[in-house]
Amino acid sequence: MIIELILLIFILYVIYLQHCLHHNQGSPENILSDEPLPAEEKSFYQECKSYYNITGIPLISASDEILSDNNTLTATSLKFGIDEDYRALNVPEFLNKICSILNLNINHIERTKLQSGSSILEILIDGKKVNIKLTLKKIYNSLTEKVKEELAKLKVFFMFMGDITSLIMKQKFRSEIKLHPQWNRIYDVGHIYWTGALQDGRDRGKFDYFCPIGWKRYAFDVNDNFDENGLAPARCAALGKGIYASQSIIYTSHPRYAEVKQIESKDERNFFKNGKYVQFVLQCRILSKNIAVVGPETLGVGGKIAIDTNVSNDVIEWVVKAQDKDLMDFSDPNATIVCTGLMIRVTDNHPGLLPESQWWYSGHICERKACCCLGIDLSELIKQRNDGVKCNFIYE
Repeated sequence: MIIELILLIFILYVIYLQHCLHHNQGSPENILSDEPLPAEEKSFYQECKSYYNITGIPLISASDEILSDNNTLTATSLKFGIDEDYRALNVPEFLNKICSILNLNINHIERTKLQSGSSILEILIDGKKVNIKLTLKKIYNSLTEKVKEELAKLKVFFMFMGDITSLIMKQKFRSEIKLHPQWNRIYDVGHIYWTGALQDGRDRGKFDYFCPIGWKRYAFDVNDNFDENGLAPARCAALGKGIYASQSIIYTSHPRYAEVKQIESKDERNFFKNGKYVQFVLQCRILSKNIAVVGPETLGVGGKIAIDTNVSNDVIEWVVKAQDKDLMDFSDPNATIVCTGLMIRVTDNHPGLLPESQWWYSGHICERKACCCLGIDLSELIKQRNDGVKCNFIYE
């Protein structure tokens, strides 16, 4: 009798969801899908949840074509991972809030699907009702930090926009990326350390590789047929269109390029142990022929101070060709850039107190998150600096 009652309640719930969807979206389809998720997709969502738990904001991904002027999509999908049991999720209410946050017309939603056993919700927007190209660009450009925080309030840990086939390919590709612990490194005296340009017999063209002191490298297992220099991506586009990178990890550790994140949550403390602040930089390889511009720093330092004694301020910032793509995804198997590792720096105090960070104060630095992700009030950081507070690397 109890089993029959539970079954009846579940059936009524499914009918209710169908009714709500039909009433709000004009679709007769059953939004519940009991098709099992592939292993790589499950793993992908778990990684997204970990990111969400650490950062407090959702991981947002997009297919390459969404910003292209040659976008030919006739329909587009929005996919959300929600940190809530699917049986407790109020789909109509959630969709109304999402449309409000992203400034979408709910009547333009043609179809939705909710994955049974999880809260993975898919929305299809039909190009017959809206201009897909303009809609995607509008959504993409609206994804400010504030909007991400609003999505996080809805417990959204992942959001994708574009062609679902592209997402499936990315998930499959990511599942094939393997860590290569044999090549994990700690760079400092007493660990892996050298002075001057690394002399290891590799041909890096005219760009030398210097010891990234204070950083720990988590290596990826990749095909080693790119015998060139490691790069780290940046955001500012002051020198022209392309992917921004630098030969100097001292330069890319500026909070404009590498967010300074205070270690707060339980998930973070479990991973970073005794550290208080953490920064991440991608280490990549690229063929020298794809470097379009070798230019000066763009943070207003000028000649006031040497940012990195190994690299001149006049040639410290690069623009890399982006294959005519408006959005380059480093997990794209067709990308010219190969991501070889993740560089992590953990410190016991704010990294702005490190000797190699003192150049920050000779150029632009602010606490406006859209510009510099400083992770602390600038006035407090300057006070600690003036008081002589020290900062040390944490490697455990």
